[in-house]
Amino acid sequence: MNVRDYEYIVKISEQQSISRAAASLYITQSALTRFLQRTEEELGLKLFIRKGHQFLPTDAGRQYIETGRIILHLDQDLTTRLIGQAARARQNIRFGSGMGRSDFLLDEVLPSFFRDHPDTKITLQLDTSRHLMMQLENQMLDLALVSNTEKKPAFHYIPVETSYMSVLVPENSPLIKKSQEMDTYPFPVISLEHLKDQTFVLTNPQTHSGFHASEFLKRYLPEAKVAMEMSDTRSIMDAVERGFGISLMLSNPLGSRKLCYLSLRETKQIQSDINLVYRSDLSLSDSMQALIDQLRCSV
Repeated sequence: MNVRDYEYIVKISEQQSISRAAASLYITQSALTRFLQRTEEELGLKLFIRKGHQFLPTDAGRQYIETGRIILHLDQDLTTRLIGQAARARQNIRFGSGMGRSDFLLDEVLPSFFRDHPDTKITLQLDTSRHLMMQLENQMLDLALVSNTEKKPAFHYIPVETSYMSVLVPENSPLIKKSQEMDTYPFPVISLEHLKDQTFVLTNPQTHSGFHASEFLKRYLPEAKVAMEMSDTRSIMDAVERGFGISLMLSNPLGSRKLCYLSLRETKQIQSDINLVYRSDLSLSDSMQALIDQLRCSV
């Protein structure tokens, strides 16, 4: 038996169909049928019984499938770890971050890093914190900047900064003149009454930032006009900078963008902790540690 043999039997079990399993494996139905027949002949046992159009595992089949899943998992785990080791040996850093931090990384972090580490290659993945954590768990990333995630014992978490739910406006917005500096607020403070006639652009409510923004408008400004919903924070920054409206979002470093954040006076401050995360079993290379240090001193 080789690993592919176990994959074939497990796939038949999952799909309960030779045709569907063959399609998902990108082989012909006849080839998969011959494989199953040959395997059952070699074992001297039936692995599946056919009930109507379904292929259901026998007791022997269930044992084979359970063991096969363990073998497939071990094979994938070994392959992933070896690929990760090879990547680190080539000074490749697989780094993930939210889309809203791309300007900050490109303007303030990576230029200094590459001046000191010109031979390092960074593979940058921009995605949601949930997806980035999934990729860290699957060892598809080495390091990632993530927000407001549940801390798990298999990872190291380095606090980087705190984000606050804020009003994002162009740097020439009249709202800035109506704001004022106040203790305990991270940004100049604006009142809700000044937002009643504003047009908003928001991130999708399925995102962490978009959910809080949507709930805020429902509660405090139910009549507010929302001109656009967009998929990511970077797009929202582009839209606000171009004058499509203002936004409610968790603050990100603005870099060279012509934008400003304002805090809201009458509402509780919603905040999100930003951490640099990596697996506890990851052996940090010199270039990884240098990138961590650069991130911490750039915020």
